[in-house]
Amino acid sequence: MKRSKIKLLGIMVLIIGVMALAGCGKTSSGSKDQGAQQQGQETITFVNWVSTEEGTRDKIKDVIAAFERENPNIKVDVKPVAVSDIQNQLSIMVTGGNAPDIAQVHPDDVVTLAAMGALEPVDNLLSANFKQDLQQSLLNLTVYKDQHFGIPWAPAGPGFLYNKKLMQQAGLDPNKPPQTIDELNQALKQAKEKLPKEVVLLQLDTTIRTIGLMHEWPLMRAFGALPVEGNKANVNTPEMQAFTEWLRGLVKNGYTLPGKKYGEFRPLAAQNRLLFALDGSYVKGIIESLNKSITDKEFNDTWGVAPIPAGKDGKHYAAPDDHFLVVFKASKHKEAAAKFAEYLVNSDYSLAHYIAPVGFVPATKSAVQRVPAIGEDPIRKAFIEKIIPTVVPLPYGPDYTKVATTIMAGMQEAITTDKPIPEILASVQTKLEGILGGK
Repeated sequence: MKRSKIKLLGIMVLIIGVMALAGCGKTSSGSKDQGAQQQGQETITFVNWVSTEEGTRDKIKDVIAAFERENPNIKVDVKPVAVSDIQNQLSIMVTGGNAPDIAQVHPDDVVTLAAMGALEPVDNLLSANFKQDLQQSLLNLTVYKDQHFGIPWAPAGPGFLYNKKLMQQAGLDPNKPPQTIDELNQALKQAKEKLPKEVVLLQLDTTIRTIGLMHEWPLMRAFGALPVEGNKANVNTPEMQAFTEWLRGLVKNGYTLPGKKYGEFRPLAAQNRLLFALDGSYVKGIIESLNKSITDKEFNDTWGVAPIPAGKDGKHYAAPDDHFLVVFKASKHKEAAAKFAEYLVNSDYSLAHYIAPVGFVPATKSAVQRVPAIGEDPIRKAFIEKIIPTVVPLPYGPDYTKVATTIMAGMQEAITTDKPIPEILASVQTKLEGILGGK
């Protein structure tokens, strides 16, 4: 009996030993991620929309690969999301406890996510030299409760681009683009009579999106309207009524395509079928990617840049649509994410292989000196000189998404129905007062 117990005990020890060896073997041949972590490699998740778009997809992939070569201890896991879904998807990820380490967002998204408590302030994450090199006016676009939460990546606010060849074909002076709303109205009327029907006269985003408000904000301001100021709604005003009537007229007269995202006009521009465009400096790279027969010289010969047409006071306005980067509070790799952000914004490689060829304006002061090609491009030069000085802030805040979509829902109603404009604006006013009043 005693001998059989000893024998049984021996068998049990042998089984436990085999299991231990099997366990050790499993650990040594585990997943690549486990192995990488053992070797000190960090993986950061990067949510962005430029990886989804044809004009930027290959270029950003190249820059990320270069970053990984220069930083072999950091791997970037790209999570592409369409630009129109970026805020919604990030909100879902945050509330679901699955926030990425870093993401590309618009400036309004920065404030919205910061108000949710989802973001890490960047003041202590970024290097001192980098912060000093940034254009402070851009950095200050995303201050929330006296802290910076956004990292400027690619300033991209729309300017007024005009097709010189189509202007000439319409009997307009290609060297004198419209400077005021009245001049724009006159040019649109003349072009409608002279140009082929397949030519769209004006790119204008009328969608119920925050981007839609960004696109129309400078034109609202040109009419003297200021729909929201602080916590006050100013929609039901004579100035806003004049703008909304004008917007309705653009659609009724066939000057623009209603309900289109402004990116949907770009293929028309690539086919020489768009007269006037409200778009960013980067549109050059996008159009050339859509029509590979267009060279830099041909683009520059075809397109010019002017301030967005002004109202009766002659003052021009533009709105920020800059690409920002944010680091999430839940990230376990904040320093690596910040290092990646600085590389995207200001490394010589990114400036030369992404910012310059796509057509972005750089976010840092030293970029033009380090990569001269950036300052030599006439389109980008015009944006730096004519558009950036006219940028005015949008009504950012925790409720900005609700505010923007409420206003744009009213504009959508104006162009899709014959409902009286004052009635539409009175309804929008009431809704905004509720939102801004916390109701």
